[in-house]
Amino acid sequence: MKKNRFQNSLTVSNIQIGSVVSDTFGKSSMNIIEKILENPADTDFDIEPLIHGSMKNKIPDLELSIDGFITPEQAGKLAVIKQHYDNLKARKSDLEKLILSLAKPYTEEINLILTVPSFKNTFSAIAVVSEIGADMDVFPTAKHLCSWAGLTPTNNESAGKKKSVRVSRAGGVYIKPPFWYSVLRL
Repeated sequence: MKKNRFQNSLTVSNIQIGSVVSDTFGKSSMNIIEKILENPADTDFDIEPLIHGSMKNKIPDLELSIDGFITPEQAGKLAVIKQHYDNLKARKSDLEKLILSLAKPYTEEINLILTVPSFKNTFSAIAVVSEIGADMDVFPTAKHLCSWAGLTPTNNESAGKKKSVRVSRAGGVYIKPPFWYSVLRL
């Protein structure tokens, strides 16, 4: 949401850097934007020292993309949004460190889940362990686990006619996303 607000504020000022680079929040882009925010009236500065070497061939396009007009009020708004975005990134990093420290006792289980094809994200594996638990003895079979998580389709058959065979909406509301995401990546 903050990224969209930031991008919209740039667009209002006719700063179209997002149309030249793949990531407006990349290092080179943010260097250019910070330079613009230092002095919004001056958009005629040397871009080359601010960008990564692989972007040298985009210098003419970048110069055109920053040829806009930022009012002091818009520059202030951009600075506040950027500061808030940076703060949110820092808080996310803090939370990730906390989650990883709490998950240390379950390292073996998490590593085992990460061996499952398409499970690459440690936090997805942590979500699975946090929802299911480390003790698999509570589930007599894998089918019981899948049924508990709501990952098995219903079997609604009457008079030889099969009706809806969708996966249940109830059940493991928090366990489904990591599994679905992993399945979609296959």
